[in-house]
Amino acid sequence: MREQLDKIDLQIIRLLQNDGRMASSEIAKTIDIPEATIRYRLKKLIDKKFIQIVAAANPIKLGFGIAACISIEAEVRQVDHVISQLEKIERVAYIAQMTSVPNVEVETYIENINELHELLSKIETIDGITRVETAFIRRIIRERFDFGTPKYLKESNGEDG
Repeated sequence: MREQLDKIDLQIIRLLQNDGRMASSEIAKTIDIPEATIRYRLKKLIDKKFIQIVAAANPIKLGFGIAACISIEAEVRQVDHVISQLEKIERVAYIAQMTSVPNVEVETYIENINELHELLSKIETIDGITRVETAFIRRIIRERFDFGTPKYLKESNGEDG
């Protein structure tokens, strides 16, 4: 059973989605509850992996010359193995299991074409992979992290949305 978030948890999440640097004291004033309560709830949200607080860096501005999406077709019975091996590769920034073929999508940010070659060589040697395709990201048009919370959570907590 999925743990329920309440109205306060949802408010905290939305505030942090808009400003991840917002201090607990400011969140407490905005929601009008004690700062100690905010600190406790933040710890719970982080510990239970509802949220993570990170700096969302722009990889291109940081000097990573290549942003790439790698589509991987893995044998159905080997998908979990393939994913566990991909998780061990430092340069893999994002891994998603898909409902389609290719059945695994990976994103990476790397400095140059030689580094991409090395990464692809590692990936291609993983048992269970039958095909690998790489697409370069020409430019990132939108990357947002303030997507809110699911509608069903708002409705079950008596919020309008």
